[in-house]
This record gives sequence, structure tokens and C-alpha cells, in this order.
Amino acid sequence: CRDGEWCAGHQGDMMQVLDAATGEQRGAEGKDWRASHSCKQMIAYSPVSNTFLIANAGDYYPKELLFNGFRGGSHLSGKANFIGWGNGGGKQGVTQGAIRAGPIGAFASVWTFGEEGGSPDKLYFASLSQNVAFLQPPKQLFLGAAGSELGASLASFPDGRWLVAYTQADTDVITDYLRIWFDDWRLPAGVRTGGSRLAIVDSSGNVLGAPVNVSALGAPLQVEINHLVERPDGFGWMSLDGPGKDTAKVAHLRCQRAL
Repeated sequence: CRDGEWCAGHQGDMMQVLDAATGEQRGAEGKDWRASHSCKQMIAYSPVSNTFLIANAGDYYPKELLFNGFRGGSHLSGKANFIGWGNGGGKQGVTQGAIRAGPIGAFASVWTFGEEGGSPDKLYFASLSQNVAFLQPPKQLFLGAAGSELGASLASFPDGRWLVAYTQADTDVITDYLRIWFDDWRLPAGVRTGGSRLAIVDSSGNVLGAPVNVSALGAPLQVEINHLVERPDGFGWMSLDGPGKDTAKVAHLRCQRAL
């Protein structure tokens, strides 16, 4: 936090706004502190509604995943949140996630969350309006499934459905909740090479059909980063063989019919 502010000496998120034409900082439009120790952050922009949706996961003030909006130089008054847990020292239940803008100006988000006490991480979904209100409140996607779901990302279909990408593990493989996106999560090799999954979800967070194992493509979904991108004829992602590797692979999944 900035010197001289009430939170000086503590770590929280800071949002800065830059002028797109000049690159200069618009200091009056920035904002200090939405969540404590918020090393888990997400952001997306909708050109349809000219809105940024920002999310921060905090471990104390607040102990939640907090969504906020920014449009036309102003911070929106609407807020939406998902209650989590934290110890005030960096550990918290939200592990990783992503936000994407949909075709009509609204947004969707996915994230992984583990209950306090060591339960496996599970994948959650929510959709939000351009004014930061839940259209679909947070819900767990795969109820009753065993093991962990990690490294969540998503992309939109034109009809309002969502493609969700994640990595599946048979056991609880995230034990250090201080780890963030760019850390090595020390996952078993078999999880990295064989756990990549894609699923289709409707706007209400209902999984349509069974998830597909795409590990055989030879370009595993990257757990530590947001990897899924939309392309004119389908979707794609960049893959590394693991943290510290210097060779990247690009996977391109073409859609065979109109979506």
C-alpha cells in the first residue's frame, strides 16, 4: 500500500489506470486496496458494455473473492462476492481463476476453491452483469466428483454457453495455499500430462454432457496461468511441459460446426 495511506506497511491490491493514447497514469482513477494479500487477481474487459470486471481474493479484509467494476473512468457501485477463508498471513481458499466477457456485455468467472482444513480444490462458476450483480450466483460445477479440479479458465460461445478448461487430479494435490499463479505448484507429473479437461457449461452453470480429456493432444493445459483464448474458428491455448521449461506448444481446437 502507498506510504501515507491508512494501509501503509501492508500488502493489498492496487489498481492503476493508464491513458491508452499516451501511456500516462491517470492517478485520480486508480484505487488502493480491495483485498488483503490479494496475490490472486482476475480482470476482463467487455467492448460491448465498455466495462472492466476486476476480482481480488483476500485473506483477511475481506476473506472473500470480491468482484468490482470500472467503466468510463468511474468505479461502479455494484459489488459481488464469494465468501472464502484466510489466515491474515497469505493463506486463503481461492487458488486460481479467470474472468471472460460474453457476447452481450456480461461476464462469467470460474475459480478453484478449497475449504479450510485440507479438502480438495473444487471448481466454481458464476455469471455477472455489466453492473456487477450476479446473474448466476456462485455454484460448484462438478458436485459429487472425487479429487481436485485446478487451473480454471474459460472462453465464450456466441450462444451464451461457456467452454471451461481445467486440470483434474484424483487426490488433493494442492497443500500449500500460499502458492500463486506463477509459482511451481509441485504437481505430480501424471496430473500435468494426463489431467487436462474441457467442459461445456450453460449460462446457469449446468455442465452439458461429460468433460472431455484432451491430454492426448500432447499440449497439456497449463495449470499456473490463464491459458484459454478465443479464435475466429475455435479456441486455443499455450502449453509448457512444466515450470521452468523454455519450449512452448500452441494448441488450436477448431470447431467443426456453427456454434
